[in-house]
Amino acid sequence: MQVIRQSDYKVMPWKNGGGTTTEIYASPVGVGNFDWRVSIATVAADGPFSLFNGFERHIMMLEGNGMRLSMAGLKSFDLQPFEPFSFSGDIQVYGSLVDGAVRDFNLMVRREFGTGKLQVHTCLEPYRLVAIRGQLLVHVLNRESYLLETGENMAFAAGDRLVICEINPRLQRAPAV
Repeated sequence: MQVIRQSDYKVMPWKNGGGTTTEIYASPVGVGNFDWRVSIATVAADGPFSLFNGFERHIMMLEGNGMRLSMAGLKSFDLQPFEPFSFSGDIQVYGSLVDGAVRDFNLMVRREFGTGKLQVHTCLEPYRLVAIRGQLLVHVLNRESYLLETGENMAFAAGDRLVICEINPRLQRAPAV
């Protein structure tokens, strides 16, 4: 298991130039065009989301009083803390803040690569990761938590609330030569 520390995160501008996001992890590593990416963004003003054609987007509010997502041709959705919401990166989305800035957690997965989902677990005791097919990224949100993997305790610098990103690839990339 690879532990990604906060010092490994990368701050980068939004694709539409309207703000910045903190990239936690992108795969493949070090490549501009990712198959999947996990990030946290601070949204300080109303505005359009960047288009990510060919991607499924999964978003969850971490902090703040709320944000309404208005999607072209679809019903609006009000983000609630720690409740994941998924939508197509192909559609235009406009975010309207309820009362001040919000921080949100994002998972984006290229459709031709695979599928993904966000899960939130509040851990009141050690949490056992179950072996699954695919790729798994666990992000600890606050306090101190312990994860069990293959019978070993692993301490993390933050969190009694975990976000688990499960990515199931449809294809495997050929290894670089």
